[in-house]
Amino acid sequence: MANVNAPKGAVPLRHMLGGVIRANTHTIASGYATRIGRGDFVKMHSDGTIVRAAATEVILGVFKGCKYTNSVGEPTWSDVWIASTVATDIEAYVYDDPYIVFGIQADGTLAATDIGACADIVVANYDITTKTSQCEISASVGASTAQLKIIGLERVPNNAWGANVDVEVLINEHFFKQEAGI
Repeated sequence: MANVNAPKGAVPLRHMLGGVIRANTHTIASGYATRIGRGDFVKMHSDGTIVRAAATEVILGVFKGCKYTNSVGEPTWSDVWIASTVATDIEAYVYDDPYIVFGIQADGTLAATDIGACADIVVANYDITTKTSQCEISASVGASTAQLKIIGLERVPNNAWGANVDVEVLINEHFFKQEAGI
């Protein structure tokens, strides 16, 4: 059976060292004009806030959601950051531990021989219905440094090496550490 093409962004699966998966708080600038979905990769901006990461950029972690006080004074929780939201007390929750293993779909074909290789992310806007990221890992892999390192096949039903495979990855070009691929 062929793998289903259903990008889901980056989903935290487990902690590489047996630790607890936790999201830490960061902030988003009020009025930030790019939307961020649950499962999108984010980076640290020069002003200390987080922004959605693009291919080849150093990654801080994966967006879980945010809470803030909206423009009419109501506390709000959201799985997504809606572009250009004006708010105060913004707290973004980010899985920023460099040892969290994430599941993510490939945008092409990967094989077991790609374990240990590195690849960049492929950025896409989140699905408005499910509020989940549509980002993927690029199927263009190599031994040189890139954002993610493939560590194995994600153990989910109907998943096999090939097109649109779900793989387990670590953030390789991480804000808190960086490692080259094999």
